[in-house]
Amino acid sequence: MEEILSLFFRGVIVMFTIASTLLAGYSFQNKLRLRKVRLSWRAGKLQGYPLFATVFLGIVMGLSAIVVFTGDIARFPIFFAYVWIGTMWFISSYLASKYYITDYGIVKNINEPSQTIPWFQILDYVERPEKNGVEYLFNYSEMDKSLIEGYKQLKLFVPRNRYKAVKKIVSLKLENKIEGQAIPDIDLKRIQED
Repeated sequence: MEEILSLFFRGVIVMFTIASTLLAGYSFQNKLRLRKVRLSWRAGKLQGYPLFATVFLGIVMGLSAIVVFTGDIARFPIFFAYVWIGTMWFISSYLASKYYITDYGIVKNINEPSQTIPWFQILDYVERPEKNGVEYLFNYSEMDKSLIEGYKQLKLFVPRNRYKAVKKIVSLKLENKIEGQAIPDIDLKRIQED
């Protein structure tokens, strides 16, 4: 029974190693596909890094260092696989958690196309000051859906050091479009007098 369990867990490690490598490759390929990137920044929970992937990689690296220093060579391949899985998970999470501002729109997650918003779909936006930056709330409409069904919102936190650059890009891409749709001022007194 022990031998069967050992084989099963080794098979699981091999599968996770392959899956994590493919996911990291997919994320890197999506990163290379982005065109005309004007700005990007880290958006993870741990000072800009992905929380779970960073913690997992740190724990595995620590345990692997203990295995290397104790000289337990029999366990080295297993811990090497764990370090590989952690590294690939970190790479894919890091690339996916970055925000990208391009000439074509806002990319919140490079691995999820539904979180890529073209500029022409954005109806309006609001800026809200936060402790360490500004939170943008973009209201947009999905393609091929009615305004009621396809109405969505995208929250985007912009760190203080990126705010001016983002503000400039957003102004260039959206100000003219949104200003042209403003409701004109109406002088109600003048209308009532007529």
